[in-house]
Amino acid sequence: MRTQMNGYVVSDDDAELYRYFGFSVVSPRDVRQAIADNPEGEPLTLEVNSGGGSMFAGYEIYTILKAAGIPTEVEIQSLAGSAMSVAAIGADVVRASPVAQFMIHLPSLRTEGDSVEHKRSLQALASFKASVLNAYELKCAGKKTRGELDAMLRAETWMPVQDAMAAGFVDAVLYDEDGVIASQAVMCAQSGIRALATAGGLPDAAELRARKAEMDKGGNPPPQEPEGDKNALALAKARLELLKNM
Repeated sequence: MRTQMNGYVVSDDDAELYRYFGFSVVSPRDVRQAIADNPEGEPLTLEVNSGGGSMFAGYEIYTILKAAGIPTEVEIQSLAGSAMSVAAIGADVVRASPVAQFMIHLPSLRTEGDSVEHKRSLQALASFKASVLNAYELKCAGKKTRGELDAMLRAETWMPVQDAMAAGFVDAVLYDEDGVIASQAVMCAQSGIRALATAGGLPDAAELRARKAEMDKGGNPPPQEPEGDKNALALAKARLELLKNM
C-alpha cells in the first residue's frame, strides 16, 4: 500500500486544527493508521515531501516505523528536512528521487525568561541534539562518525541524493537502475535556501485555537485561503532571496 507523509509534521492533538485551516500536515496517528490499514503481506510505502515541523512528533513517527512489524519503505519525492529527516529514516528502506533533497540542522527552541530559563533551554537543546544524533548514527551505520554528523547539523546541511547516499541516509535512488548517479560530496548551507524551505511556516496552534473559538461563536465557516496567499508571498520572497545568495 502507498500513502503520503506530506506537509508539516505536527502532533496528533494539533493535526485536525491545522487541517481545519487548510494546512497540509502529517501526524503520528496518520502513520499508525496507515500501518493498521496496510494489506497483510504487502510493504507500506510512504511518499515523503516535508520540510519538517514538530521535533517530538518526528521522533514519534520514527519510533512507530521502527516498531511497525511490517516492511516499510520511504520514497522521498522532493524534500525530507528537519523533523522529517528523523521520521523518514525510521523506515526499513529509504529511497529518494534523483531530484530529492535531504536536510538536517540543529533543533531550535524559543525561550522567554531570566538567565536560568535560558540555561535550561540550552541543556534541553543539547539533549534534543543527542537524540537526533542517535537516530542518524544508527542509520548511517559507520558511513559518518557522530562527530561528523554533529558538524553537519551545525552547518545546516542540504544534501542532494548523491550526498545523502554517501552519508547513509538514503539507501537507493529511484529510477536509477543502471547506477548512473555516482556518490559525491557537495554540501550547501545558504540562508536563502533555508528561507525557501521554511517559508510560510505554521502559525502557533494556540493562536489558531483562539481564532477558531471566535469563529465558532459567530457561526462563521473556516477560512478558505487565508494563509495560502501569505504563504505564496513568503515563498516568492524566499525564492528571490535564494537567487540573490547564489
